[in-house]
Amino acid sequence: MIESGGWDMSVLGPPSSWPDCLRRAVDIMLPSKAQIVLFWGPAFAALYNEAYAPSIGLRHPKAFGRPAQENWSELWDDLEPLLRQVLDTGETVAAKDRPFYIERHGHPETVYFDISYSPILDEDRNVRGVFCIVSETTDRIRVEHALRQSEERLRAVVSQSAAGIGQGSLDGEILHVNSRFCEMLGYDEHELVGKNIRDITHPEDLTEQGRLYRLLVETGKSFDIEKRYLRKDGNVLWVNNTVSPLRDEAGKILQVAVVSIDISERKKNQEVERLLASIIASSNDAIIGIDLAMTITSWNTAAERLYGFKAEEIVGRSVMGLVPEDRLEEEPALLSQIKAGFRVEPYETKRRHKNGRLVDVLLSVSPIFDSAGQIVGASKIAHDISARKEAERLQSVLIGELHHRVKNVFATVIAIARQTFGKDNSEGEAVSAFEARLSAMAHAHDLLAQDDWQRAELTAVVEQAVAPYPPERFEIIGVPVLLPQKAVASLSLALHELGTNAAKYGALSVSEGKVAISWTYDDKTGALNLRWQEKDGPPVVPPTRKGFGSRLVERLLAAEMHGRSTIIYDPSGVICDIEAQLHPHV
Repeated sequence: MIESGGWDMSVLGPPSSWPDCLRRAVDIMLPSKAQIVLFWGPAFAALYNEAYAPSIGLRHPKAFGRPAQENWSELWDDLEPLLRQVLDTGETVAAKDRPFYIERHGHPETVYFDISYSPILDEDRNVRGVFCIVSETTDRIRVEHALRQSEERLRAVVSQSAAGIGQGSLDGEILHVNSRFCEMLGYDEHELVGKNIRDITHPEDLTEQGRLYRLLVETGKSFDIEKRYLRKDGNVLWVNNTVSPLRDEAGKILQVAVVSIDISERKKNQEVERLLASIIASSNDAIIGIDLAMTITSWNTAAERLYGFKAEEIVGRSVMGLVPEDRLEEEPALLSQIKAGFRVEPYETKRRHKNGRLVDVLLSVSPIFDSAGQIVGASKIAHDISARKEAERLQSVLIGELHHRVKNVFATVIAIARQTFGKDNSEGEAVSAFEARLSAMAHAHDLLAQDDWQRAELTAVVEQAVAPYPPERFEIIGVPVLLPQKAVASLSLALHELGTNAAKYGALSVSEGKVAISWTYDDKTGALNLRWQEKDGPPVVPPTRKGFGSRLVERLLAAEMHGRSTIIYDPSGVICDIEAQLHPHV
């Protein structure tokens, strides 16, 4: 461009008119491989070499030989003071990685240069121009900036990671750990750095860790291991460790990186699941799982025994296959309760065996939740009660037969009494009284037969004893009390005698007469106090002698109920106080 001419009308004029100092500077600049631009004179006319041209982009070649302000306009406010400082003072201006704002490729950007701006002196030592040797460092600066950002992001990731991260030497010495690693093990960073990884590893895990570590050092193969760390407080911490090699530029393994994830909670859950699975597998109760579509999802060994199906035969099929035809509405109703979050308390029902027979079961159902707390199915526990049901059936048959035979005995005794005593009036009354007492005994046995022949409720005993009379004639008040077998018979007879006497001579002998029967009971001591009190009957006259009924009440109660009875012949009505001692646990 210089040799082509065309300089006559330029700012600089033809090269032949240039001062020697300018020509020498250009001669130095043109062949140089360094990026050089010179700015000449007050207008700072720009000349540059081939190495510099790319740094001004699209402005080449129009910038060649022209005043700098024309082509460096957007950075002129920044560039001019530097050039003028050299031109005015003769001092050299230098800087490393000096930023400049430029639009050399049609878009704005910030570029960086190492610069050295020196004065060009004429023969009289006057500064005539500025000789600028520059080296663009934009690419390096950008790479370094990206690297710093990457390192900062990496440091942020490492420092804020939910995983424990560390670096170690090839022999296991801990070189660096993040805060999460320290938090997991309960140490400060300075306490961990310098320790060997073996120092904080559970003894039972050292062999496998050592084997994998040696393999990594020998082959560079990363490995995962579930292992236990020993925390500073002595507790055990389960982790999943990913161990990887760190290499130099030549690929040589220098260190290892460890990423530790705390899996203690998962291990605890696995242990709970293992224990539950063991309990379910060994349970004597059938335990099955179903999803919300009523499809069987799990089936234990006891279920195989109860229903006859093996797990591989039944899992994946509908639970409705176990339900008898007359109970098909049960399962949808159960599932509705489960979906609502309710547990179905144990209840007796029937289910179908593989061979078609029906099985009596005690069934309970509970919801199954997923990790998000959503109901995803139901757990059904079925207890085989076939043997109990059969025992209850046999017991019912035996009790019925016993009840029937007892009644036959009573009937036989009454028949014998009638034949033995004859039929005249005096003996007939005795037979009737005997029959009535025997009937009271039979009714007491009826009450016992309704339960288990061991006890009966006091209210039922009282109501049965007064059943031959109009109910409106009685006021019955008392707390629930279970009477033992002997007390049932004794009290039934006693109330029968009191009722018979009241019907003959007392309150029940007149239409307006009433009888109040009340009692109290102490759960702790077993003390029972019962009162029979007549009112609105005829005036009471004390008997001149005790009859059989009175003696029966007193002696029988004393013998069978560990108590006593007191009969008061109050003119307004007979009062009988009965005190008995029952076992508190009855």
